[in-house]
Amino acid sequence: MRIKLKHQILMAPAAVLLIMGLLLIFLQYSYWDLSVKRRQANDLVKVFISLAEADLAAKRIHALSTALRRNFVVNAPRLEEMDQLYAHLSRAINHTLAHLKVPPETVTVLNQAVADLDPSEGIDTERFLSALSVMRPKVITLIETARSQRGKIKRKQNKSIDELVARTALVSLIVMSASIVLGILLSLFFARRILRRIQLISSGASSLLRGERDLSTAPETISDELDDLNVSLGNMADKLIRVVGAEKLLEGAEEERRRIARDLHDQTLSDLSNILRDVQELKSGTCAEVAMKIETELQGSINNLREVMDDLHPQTLDVLGLNAALQSHIETHQNGNGHSVESNYYASDLAEELVLSKSVQLQLYRIIVEAVHNVYRHSGATRYEVNFDVANQHIVISVEDNGCGFTLSKDALGRGLHNIQERARTIGATVEWRSSRFSTGTRFEVSVEHNKNDETET
Repeated sequence: MRIKLKHQILMAPAAVLLIMGLLLIFLQYSYWDLSVKRRQANDLVKVFISLAEADLAAKRIHALSTALRRNFVVNAPRLEEMDQLYAHLSRAINHTLAHLKVPPETVTVLNQAVADLDPSEGIDTERFLSALSVMRPKVITLIETARSQRGKIKRKQNKSIDELVARTALVSLIVMSASIVLGILLSLFFARRILRRIQLISSGASSLLRGERDLSTAPETISDELDDLNVSLGNMADKLIRVVGAEKLLEGAEEERRRIARDLHDQTLSDLSNILRDVQELKSGTCAEVAMKIETELQGSINNLREVMDDLHPQTLDVLGLNAALQSHIETHQNGNGHSVESNYYASDLAEELVLSKSVQLQLYRIIVEAVHNVYRHSGATRYEVNFDVANQHIVISVEDNGCGFTLSKDALGRGLHNIQERARTIGATVEWRSSRFSTGTRFEVSVEHNKNDETET
């Protein structure tokens, strides 16, 4: 399965960002471990301070108890001081037992001593002195233990900081180097892969410019944007080849029409004209009646040949342009061949001044001529109008009749309509059939964009 193009482009920076993210997680874990050790050291400092406070409170209680045993006079200030000292002592012992690992028997002894020193249970100097004699050695032992642990943790912390700095520096250097190398390798890999595929597409386009159609570059399945582009270019090339082929076919047909018309003019029409002149000379003799009959028949043949030549390739179109050629064709069909269909032709001022390339005016002429012939052959109309106008940068020519009309879906496969659509497609024009503005009939309209930069063609 091929990776999407946008994912290929993002692969290298994404890999680098992922590695850098893992590096940040590692550094965060290292600093967290260091912070845990620092917190343990701070807890030991607090325990050491609590033990010092407990020792000071015990000494003061011992002094007060000794004084009371010599002179048992309990006054309010001493009782209040005793309560405060007991509160400090109890709080310090509880804090120590909560943050320092102490043997269970020591915990029991200290809790019992704290309970015996409670002034609320009564002022008993002997009980106080007995409890202090048990407590103070334990407190001193805990102070030494805390001091020893604090020194070990401090030395270990200093060593851990040195190791952390060295480890993080080494790991950061390795990870950053690896991420840079990996990013470069991924970038080169995907860049070469994308560039190679773009070169294949460019090679296919160059082959198309040379008139060749290289099908080897077309992908079997569309996996990413470049495949989509390749398929789109292939489809565009196929359509272009079909359009160019159709245009060349039409150009070849028109060129053949020109050749036939030229041959008819240079040979057949010339021969008939010579015969006509000879027959005209006979009219002065005894065969005048026969000569007049032959003259009439030859004149009809000449007119028919002229009409055939005009249909093959009208000389008016090359000399006077599209407007004059259309007007001449409509007048010819109106005045000859016994047609009883009324025709009206209108061309705007812009249409009369219009100059078009040969290919565009030829295809427009053939389209309108075919539409006019359809009026005579199939519509049964008694009247039709042809309008030639230029509006909104578009050439618009319409043929509108009052005939019987037709259903496009049924007649769309007719040869005449098919030829109209093919000719319109070669010049980028649009054709449309709809209801006429008369009570019955059909309106045909062809529209093509007018580009002034392409008015002339050599």
